[in-house]
Amino acid sequence: MSELALNVVLVLLFVLLGGVFAASEMALVSLRESQVRQLAERGGAGAKVAKLTSDSNRFLSAVQVGVTLAGFFSASFGAAQIAPMLSPVLQGWGLSSGVAYGAAFVATTVVISYLSLVFGELVPKRLAMQSAERFSLAAATPLDWIATVMRPVIWLLGASVNVVMRLLGRDPSEQKEQMGTEELRSLVARHEALGVEERDMVVDLLSVGDRTVQEIMTPRTEVEFLDAALPIDEAQPLVRTLEHSRYPVCGVNNDDVLGFIHVRDLIHPDASVRTVRDLVREIEFFPTGTRVLSVLTEMRKNHAHLAVVVDEYGGTDGIVTLEDVVEEFVGEIQDEYDREEPEVVAQGTGEDVSGLLGRAEVAKLLGRDLPEGPYDTLGGFVMAGLGRVPEVGDSVTWDDLVLTVTALDGRRVDRVEVRHAGVTSSS
Repeated sequence: MSELALNVVLVLLFVLLGGVFAASEMALVSLRESQVRQLAERGGAGAKVAKLTSDSNRFLSAVQVGVTLAGFFSASFGAAQIAPMLSPVLQGWGLSSGVAYGAAFVATTVVISYLSLVFGELVPKRLAMQSAERFSLAAATPLDWIATVMRPVIWLLGASVNVVMRLLGRDPSEQKEQMGTEELRSLVARHEALGVEERDMVVDLLSVGDRTVQEIMTPRTEVEFLDAALPIDEAQPLVRTLEHSRYPVCGVNNDDVLGFIHVRDLIHPDASVRTVRDLVREIEFFPTGTRVLSVLTEMRKNHAHLAVVVDEYGGTDGIVTLEDVVEEFVGEIQDEYDREEPEVVAQGTGEDVSGLLGRAEVAKLLGRDLPEGPYDTLGGFVMAGLGRVPEVGDSVTWDDLVLTVTALDGRRVDRVEVRHAGVTSSS
């Protein structure tokens, strides 16, 4: 092998050695905490990986020393050994001695820099990102050994870094930022290993933590209350005409909820039972701002299937069932009594949606959040925009959308046509 070829091989070895260090760094910093814990439980190289990642100063300094030395030797060796060998070739092409050496030096430096970028940085880091665990296990033992041998140098580098970090007003011991909910939600949404349904379910689960019971409750205007003074012989035929198995029982008015009864309680009651009040069971109460997850926890703990949602004045705002809460986690559950009225009906000029859509449903279906205000449904937003009780045909503008009331249920907005401004309504 000629001397030039040998020098080229040595330069390539230095470049590849730098690539090994660069790949090791990328692999270790790419590991998730859950991966590190699993590797630590395996012992051996996995335990060394956990040891290295627990002290970022130690392994980063060891890696950087390796990268710097490999880069230094590849560049200096190339400039010192290869450039002088290329200079005579360029002189043979008619260049003067000084120009030939300068051109050879620049050309050698450019080529080595290119090789260092491609084979010493970009390719190794890309491979390490794709197989972070495998690279980390392979690099753990050599890096741990290098870090031990070069402890004085690494200590000096670490101390210097800590001083500079403090001068910049940062805590050197602070670890990398934790993944936020939005980042996690985005990560899950892009995770192709999960099916579409699984991704949607996980994203919904992450969103549940931000929702309150007021967003999922059935408003009081939609609730069937039973009067506590109602005689049993009147209550029995009444519930046969209704669709539910549990009913809140009120005293003076609907703000005075005493508890609830189950339809089973009305089947062959004791002879001493005269009115609905005699069958009342205890019921849970939740403020409107209670988080859905807290509601689920309390209802499970107390074996409750029905709860009352109360406003800041203690009045009844609505009710929530265990099914309502569970549906926030697993999606809509249809039973034999559910009327399958679609929340969204596509039309030629827009969409016809339910006025009872809550904030979460509006965000999902329309791709935007309801503005803050004294309402929690799309119908409430329309009513607030009008400033009066709506009539069929009334419209309000929301950014580039026009919301038109298409149906009322009493004084409540039942259906709303949503279309873009400039599109003629179909109603």
